[in-house]
Amino acid sequence: MNAGKQFFTALEALRGIAAIMVMFLHTGGTLGPISANISYLAVDLFFLLSGVVLANSYEKRLTREQISPTGLLLQRIIRLYPLYLLSLPIGLFSYALKNGLDYSTLADLLLRAILFIPSASQEGIFPFNGPSWSLFFELWVGVLFSVLLIRLSFRSLLAIALGAAGITIFGASVAGNFDIGPEAGDFRFGFSRVLFSFSLGICLYRLYDVQKPNTANNGNVIGLLLCGCLIVIANIPARIFFGFPYFDFLICLVVFPPLSGLRCARDRPAWSSWYSVGWGGFPIRFISCMAPSSVCCSRCGKRALTFLPLRQPGMVVVVGIFIVAGIAAVHFDEPVRKKLRIMVAPNPASAVPAVSNAGPE
Repeated sequence: MNAGKQFFTALEALRGIAAIMVMFLHTGGTLGPISANISYLAVDLFFLLSGVVLANSYEKRLTREQISPTGLLLQRIIRLYPLYLLSLPIGLFSYALKNGLDYSTLADLLLRAILFIPSASQEGIFPFNGPSWSLFFELWVGVLFSVLLIRLSFRSLLAIALGAAGITIFGASVAGNFDIGPEAGDFRFGFSRVLFSFSLGICLYRLYDVQKPNTANNGNVIGLLLCGCLIVIANIPARIFFGFPYFDFLICLVVFPPLSGLRCARDRPAWSSWYSVGWGGFPIRFISCMAPSSVCCSRCGKRALTFLPLRQPGMVVVVGIFIVAGIAAVHFDEPVRKKLRIMVAPNPASAVPAVSNAGPE
């Protein structure tokens, strides 16, 4: 296994657990009453891993001018847009079911969604796919990465991360925690939230890049323990530290980077790569894009699935999301992205290798 591929697969299980935590956050209504927890910080872990992955794939290529900032942006659009566009009809149906059929409003929101333009809707800046707010900011922080961040020293990147953290803490002091960015009222703090963890991710990559991974026969055990730590952290009740955003800041600054660093700095047996990619990386990247369907599914599920001998019929919805996500990823996302990459770079030798996304919220 080559170093780049191994580097990605080492993070897949963490990414998978984070995606599941976010999925439960968005589909909580289908599973009955679930106490609020800090699983929203899994999104910040996505941003951190996105910085790691993009730096690993593109930093050297950009500095050597093997790819331009425009080329990187195009690659990111190819990576993110197919599943995003596929989610829009689901989001449109869910929005119409909840708010009624105002055709002019629906047409305006749909056009904005297709062009990836934020909206001032009360349903969020991207009402057809709420979690895509994180993709919007990741696209723009990727542009900043390609034209500026790659040229900065480690210390400068760390200073930018801490500066962005200060702005985010200011916004979080009003909201009560770091769960800011997806609504029109706190939209202005979304970019600082992304930039904070994304810059830390680049720093983490640079630390990894100058050190060879340590061989560890117990790498699988270490990986499972780290995933368990993430689950425990994500399930901390939100009420305990609400109004104290410094706790969220410390989790993102002190806990997530070492957690990810330990995971990617260990060689593991071959089967570990299988479960990391096949289970953690599985189409969980798409689950967040399926979140708009949870509103619709929660209503339909509670009515249509009550005949099933289950205490929580919503579990059927969750399992259904996994199944649909898998089908969409294998039979739609991968083929479409492959064709788009061929269209953009017909010569395979000049094509940029596919990058595993750190995940939408």
